[in-house]
Amino acid sequence: MSEHPPAQLELIGAVSLGFRLEASGLLIRSGKAKEILGAADIQPITIRRQYVVDGKPYPLEVPYIPASSLKGRSRSLLELALNLPLYTTEGKIYLHMRVVRNDVMDADPYCPIDNVFGTPAIDAGRLSQQGLEYLFKCWAPSRAIFRDLYPSESYVEELCRSKGDCSYVTLDDFVEEKWENRIDRVTSTADPRNLLRLRPGAEFSGGITFLVFDLDVCPRKECAEKSAYKDKAGDLPAKFYLDTLLKGLELVEATYLGASGTRGYGQVKFKGLRAEFRPIAPRVEHQERDAAEGVAPPAVEGKDLAEFTAKVREWGLWNRLKGLCKS
Repeated sequence: MSEHPPAQLELIGAVSLGFRLEASGLLIRSGKAKEILGAADIQPITIRRQYVVDGKPYPLEVPYIPASSLKGRSRSLLELALNLPLYTTEGKIYLHMRVVRNDVMDADPYCPIDNVFGTPAIDAGRLSQQGLEYLFKCWAPSRAIFRDLYPSESYVEELCRSKGDCSYVTLDDFVEEKWENRIDRVTSTADPRNLLRLRPGAEFSGGITFLVFDLDVCPRKECAEKSAYKDKAGDLPAKFYLDTLLKGLELVEATYLGASGTRGYGQVKFKGLRAEFRPIAPRVEHQERDAAEGVAPPAVEGKDLAEFTAKVREWGLWNRLKGLCKS
């Protein structure tokens, strides 16, 4: 018989979260600018992406927002908001981690940061050596899967109309030039530089896939008993985790995204949000077909983050998911 305990984890389904992000002065820096003669000192990161307008494809160079930027910013703000301890492995970057060099630093099974954004792996043997066998039964992969954000189809179509044709749309239509000047406090010497950042009102389309596991719907006793978050998680940790994710987006909106946010860059606003649940586990799909209502209720929509969050908290999905604990 194997010395390692068996593991069993069921992926119940996934919540597809879509939204538009309106940005003003956003700058996600590219490292290419100084390699190009005559280019701005700092440029935004860009990609070649194809858009179809009036049935015709147009490859355009457009700015984009890497998923890692939104994920990292929302995670870091949540870590501070929750007053979590921060650790480092090389003395440079401090962040909250459940596992640091094979040692478990946060043994709370319901820690929303670890469960929503992910945590390093650790084998069952090491957990047993540290007296934390219960964590093995409470472990699951990252719930939130962030996607890169690209200029929305409607925003690009509007640019095409204003230019007369998409063939005339260039990167300059997405960005503005801004000059900055650093002044030496002793000699008064000026050090000017120019950069490109997004024009006010630039709109992006984004998405996050939120995974729902069986232990997030039907809590395991050993997980709840060991958690300081058990009252907040209640009998439906999945709802607590998704609410935490939305709180992170709220903090990003209240502060900034990208570089130089303390001097006016990176103001963003989430709008046109939509969440839809898709069953994945076979038993959930069967229940969906057999039941009159099914597990998946109608999608939830909100014009802004506040309205959307309120609707998600009252979403009929949560009661229907609880019904799975009896099946």
